[in-house]
Amino acid sequence: MRTEFLRRCFAILAIVSVVALIGASHRPSKPPATPTPLPTPTPTPAPPTVIIYPFTVNGEADKRAGGKLASLYTKEIQTMGGVLIKPPLAANVDRKQYLNDAIKSGVDYYLSGYITPLGEQVAVVQQLVSTQSGAIIWASTAQMLTYGDAADQADTIRKVLLAHAGRVEASYQAQQTAATPAPEEHGAQTNIAAILGIFHRLRPGPKPTLAPEQKPKRGILVVQVSGNSSNVNGQATTALALSLNRAYNVARSAVSTQNISNDARTICGALPNEMIASGDFHHDSGVRRDIADEFTLKVYRCDGSLFYTNSARSGSIGGAIDLTVNAYMKAHPNND
Repeated sequence: MRTEFLRRCFAILAIVSVVALIGASHRPSKPPATPTPLPTPTPTPAPPTVIIYPFTVNGEADKRAGGKLASLYTKEIQTMGGVLIKPPLAANVDRKQYLNDAIKSGVDYYLSGYITPLGEQVAVVQQLVSTQSGAIIWASTAQMLTYGDAADQADTIRKVLLAHAGRVEASYQAQQTAATPAPEEHGAQTNIAAILGIFHRLRPGPKPTLAPEQKPKRGILVVQVSGNSSNVNGQATTALALSLNRAYNVARSAVSTQNISNDARTICGALPNEMIASGDFHHDSGVRRDIADEFTLKVYRCDGSLFYTNSARSGSIGGAIDLTVNAYMKAHPNND
């Protein structure tokens, strides 16, 4: 009996083992692990696009200088990268049509401005406009003496474009290279007026008596002088800028106005602490030649209030202007 019992137990154990083996052989295999997808790289955003129009040249300087400055800016900004510069849609676009031309071209911004010779320097008014809103998003007045000064301005313009467009400069580091040096004939210290081909035909103004670093921090924006004729007005405005430049940092304003008090904030723009200078010129043929030219200097604050006025007579436009500026320099050496 005992032997029979053990035999049956071994038989049952054998059957259970066979069933277990059969079940294991039919067990579904474990599916392979799903690979973790790699993160999709963030694409570099499209660069902002801009048209740089030729600058308007004030005075009797070579008008081609405006196109040369635009080309200089284009070259420097393209070298530094991050901004796509497109040519104007049409050749010789009228200044009043800049916005329409830029919109038709599909660009995000356009840059334009004015150049005024100031002795060996040039004063440059720059305005960056958004084609989406039609508004000036950035404006600057700068005095440039060398090619290096112009290159610095181009770098500033590029950084303003990237910032306003919401681009991160680091995104472009891979595609940027160090700024290449200017060609040998246009070294960093080459005079910018010589590069732009600006030749002064007007009476040279008095040489500055102060170095730029000795001049007051508060500068002066010169607005078009009013007088007998547009040609004389241009000469008088240039003479006023040259005369003031002896003791102050001067730039020409791009704003054309008949009422400085009302338009003062527009004239100052991003420089609300500057002063505004203009005046009235009159030639009186009924008096002696040595006092036939009269100039009235008017200096305004950026809130539109008249800060200073003075009149003087001389035998020339420049002489009358110098007399009024001399009086202002004596009364307000710190321009305040």
